[in-house]
Amino acid sequence: MKLSIIIPVYKVEAYLDFCLKSIARQNVDDCEVILVDDGSPDGSGALCDEWARKAHLFHVVHSEKNQGLSAARNKGLDLACGDFVTFVDSDDYLSPGTLGSNLKLLESMPEADVLEYPVCVDHGTQQSYHYVPGKCEAVSFKDWVTQKGYLHSYACNKIYRRSLWNGQRFPEGRLFEDVFTIPSVLRRARAILRSDKGLYYYCNRKDSISHTVTPRSIDDLLQAHLQLYHDMTDFPEISEKALDDLYLCLCNPQIVRLQMGGSACIPDRRIPLRRALFTRRPANYHLKAILKSVSGKNYCTLMAKARKILKK
Repeated sequence: MKLSIIIPVYKVEAYLDFCLKSIARQNVDDCEVILVDDGSPDGSGALCDEWARKAHLFHVVHSEKNQGLSAARNKGLDLACGDFVTFVDSDDYLSPGTLGSNLKLLESMPEADVLEYPVCVDHGTQQSYHYVPGKCEAVSFKDWVTQKGYLHSYACNKIYRRSLWNGQRFPEGRLFEDVFTIPSVLRRARAILRSDKGLYYYCNRKDSISHTVTPRSIDDLLQAHLQLYHDMTDFPEISEKALDDLYLCLCNPQIVRLQMGGSACIPDRRIPLRRALFTRRPANYHLKAILKSVSGKNYCTLMAKARKILKK
């Protein structure tokens, strides 16, 4: 089988039909769609069964109780039979032919183990924007990190060779499970193909966990970025400039954690003033890097205090 599409389903009765209609328009001849009903209390499970009855490519597995997004995706991975695998969230959708065209592109470059394609982030809001990973070029994991691909560590706008998931699963009981998992999976890839074909619509829902800021969500986001930072400091091919970028990204959830009364838990990193001034980066990067160079290990604490003052 060519492709397994894994769709966790929980309390999405209002959106699921539209999502699955978009899946039916993907122009993939040899595929399976694994619908994991994660103990939905609404009519989502019945909708899954209805789709399975009318189209043979849809398969449903029901859980008696809700176990969370990671557990549902992991169950789908355990059942998947395709050479490749991809994830779709059940309240999102794809433009017609997105998976078909990108799968053909991926198959034309056998050295690539992952394909990343465009996504409309926060679709349905004034803050929405299109993220286009590249123009059909293959890059190494080092290049992916250097180009700050980790800022878009979504599970859902990628097609993976299924063997990359051998021994790898999403962490259950964690929020921001994508950030914990996707960089580790991509690190195994021989090459990452960055495409400009198709579009994944990542919809912003008011009740979405990922858009609700709580001490727990900030802690999990911080730990996910901290894990990536530690992994990359042990990766000899990553440049100091790329590590500076990653560290400043790590500082953001640390600052929010301090604002919410939490403690500092990230290591210090020295960013030389010369590197902060003369690295080719956007203006806001230079400002952050210069402030970090000047304030040293007190950077996050000072930024947290400044934000509290500005909010008053």
